[in-house]
Amino acid sequence: MPPAFRALERASSPAPALSQRIRAEYEEMPCLRLTLQQASRFWSVDRQTCLAALDQLVAEGFLVQGRFGYMRA
Repeated sequence: MPPAFRALERASSPAPALSQRIRAEYEEMPCLRLTLQQASRFWSVDRQTCLAALDQLVAEGFLVQGRFGYMRA
C-alpha cells in the first residue's frame, strides 16, 4: 500500500488510541452515559474526532447512541 494512501486512511479514521481509551472507560464504568459534548470534554478532543471515534464504536456494536447520549450496548 502506498504511503500516501496509508496517511489518508489514518486521517479519515479516529486514532486507535482514542477508541481504546473510550472503550476502556466504558468497560470500567458500564453505566457511563455521555453526550457528544460531554465526551469531547472528557477525552479532551475536538467534536469531530470524538464523533468519529464514538460512531466507530457504535458501528462495532460496543456502544449505542440513545436519546441521552452514548452508552454500552
